[in-house]
Amino acid sequence: MAALFITCTQATAQTAPATYLIEFTHKGGTPHGFDAPATFLSPRAIERRVRQGIPLDSLDLPVNPAFVAALQQAGDLQVLGTSRWQNSVTIRSTDTLALDTLDRLPFVRAMRCVHDGDPHPPRGESKFPVMQKNSVDAVDEATYGQGFRQLSMLNGHLLHRAGATGQGMLLGVLDSGFDGVDQLPAFAALRDRYGIVLAADLVQADGDVYADHWHGRSVLSVIAGDLPGRFLGVAPDVDVALVRTEDADSEFIVEEDHWVRGAELLDSLGCDVLNTSLGYTTFDDSTQDHTVNDLDGRTTRISIAAGIAARKGMVVVNSAGNSGQSAWYRISPPADAEGILAVGAVGLERQSAPFSGHGPSADGRVKPDVCAVGWQATSLDVDGTSLARINGTSFSGPLVAGLACCLWQLHPERTAVEITEAIRRSASQALRPDIDLGYGIPDLWRAHLLLKGEDLTGLRHEAVLDLYPMPFNDGFTAELYTGEADRLMLELFDSLGRPVWRLTELVEPGTYRQLTFADPQLAGLPDGIYHLRADLGGPLLERSVVKVRP
Repeated sequence: MAALFITCTQATAQTAPATYLIEFTHKGGTPHGFDAPATFLSPRAIERRVRQGIPLDSLDLPVNPAFVAALQQAGDLQVLGTSRWQNSVTIRSTDTLALDTLDRLPFVRAMRCVHDGDPHPPRGESKFPVMQKNSVDAVDEATYGQGFRQLSMLNGHLLHRAGATGQGMLLGVLDSGFDGVDQLPAFAALRDRYGIVLAADLVQADGDVYADHWHGRSVLSVIAGDLPGRFLGVAPDVDVALVRTEDADSEFIVEEDHWVRGAELLDSLGCDVLNTSLGYTTFDDSTQDHTVNDLDGRTTRISIAAGIAARKGMVVVNSAGNSGQSAWYRISPPADAEGILAVGAVGLERQSAPFSGHGPSADGRVKPDVCAVGWQATSLDVDGTSLARINGTSFSGPLVAGLACCLWQLHPERTAVEITEAIRRSASQALRPDIDLGYGIPDLWRAHLLLKGEDLTGLRHEAVLDLYPMPFNDGFTAELYTGEADRLMLELFDSLGRPVWRLTELVEPGTYRQLTFADPQLAGLPDGIYHLRADLGGPLLERSVVKVRP
């Protein structure tokens, strides 16, 4: 079979090594087999597949090592890594004579230059957002500090109250580097419990991800950062695997191949959830650029791989991208992948962020899938010690990824597909998605109820769903759906219709809420039957309640 050989331009004049992706024609002859998956998958990865009924297939099998060895014998070639999902190997070389012979090897299907090795001036703005330098110091909540608003908008604090903070779950983060995570105070609790199970650098392969770039570290802080009294991440007890796939100093399509290998590594490790706050549209070498027509989930290598990762039983979360105010406008690969959660950004008042990438996908699917706070989000600053407000879907994505771990912790019998779908169905506009917010802002407690069999998807109007305990003595909890309301007023009347208690509370529109009311005035009321009136801006919601002394 003739191989497609695409060489880097001006290869003969190169002084720096170029990087190539070489795809093989088949996996025949590989020493690995389905009868011995432990040779290429961890016990945790095997268990994840078994639990979800996902059979092994040819994508799971590693590439034939004999093919790699034959390439190395052809000349001075450095092997950077292999990909079982792409059935490929990534090599680096300046040996043009050897490169010219590779198309004659019968097992080589195609060869593409993914980095020509020459310097290119970066095109456009920095690929990462810039932190606002006004650090955040005020404390809003004793437990979560400045992290509370971005957590509570998704009702993640209710998952925490139910005991789900990520324990026993493994989350893989693919990013640009995790500068200082091995030393900074914000990750002391994570380190002390040995919560970092893997750290791998697939860009330089030097084994050190802790001295490369701040972006992945700030992303990780949203998930697992802990500064007591100041900030707490959304999944503080989750275990993490940290993989550097992004070169922050340049943009070449080889970074997509780093990501593919990183996702395979995290799959084989047994990760439950993947978070990626990266996206690829145009490159320093313009010949590698994508177009918006590529956003079909089946064209770019990184999007194809993200879809495979989802089919392998992981919840895959990817930021939608920050191109909403640029000529690109749309989401960025791999946010277009099938079966994943692409996360756009909203502000602290639930408004769509102007920079957030828009949908739909090129083939008409709803994108982004959901949105979370990424406009004025709180994370670690560039220095790693203070907190700052920052804009970018890089920080809305990890909010959803971390809480997906908490949700799955409560429902370990469920599949990744069911967890992903529950998050979509819980969102604020699940019945009327659009190109800006997708299905809307997810309500993770509502997703939890959905997985328990309580489907609130069809709720369109405000409703008080339950009051407990009944009878009450010094207070009670109200479960309610807020509809479009942002304020709740409760009034309690005695048997003669006289008002005896009143309270006004700000609420989150379009969400399920558990609100607990307890004060001395309620405790001091005489025993008897009372009338409770709830005003959420629509028809009054009224219930009879019973008060008894303890």
